[in-house]
Amino acid sequence: MDTSASPTTTQAALSPHRALRFVLLIGVVSLFADMTYEGARSINGPFLALLGASGAVVGTVSGLGELIGYSLRLVSGCFSTRTRRYWLTTFIGYGINLLAVPLLA
Repeated sequence: MDTSASPTTTQAALSPHRALRFVLLIGVVSLFADMTYEGARSINGPFLALLGASGAVVGTVSGLGELIGYSLRLVSGCFSTRTRRYWLTTFIGYGINLLAVPLLA
């Protein structure tokens, strides 16, 4: 018994309409994630100032956050290139973003 997919089934699964719908869906998810992240991140400076932090502390905290973010991009890029698991890396990245925004509160 052959369990491989027929060519017509594979073509239906990879239709341009489905691919476009998937790309648009990921784009909308990314838009809302960026809006949430940037909105939450923009209040970090005033919040730290409200707690009595100096400008140097606010700059250091912001700089360390950027350093960690760029370092994670480098590591995840190397990981996905080496393992060729691009979708796993993508979903892990969205998951981290999903968890990080509530932790800012």
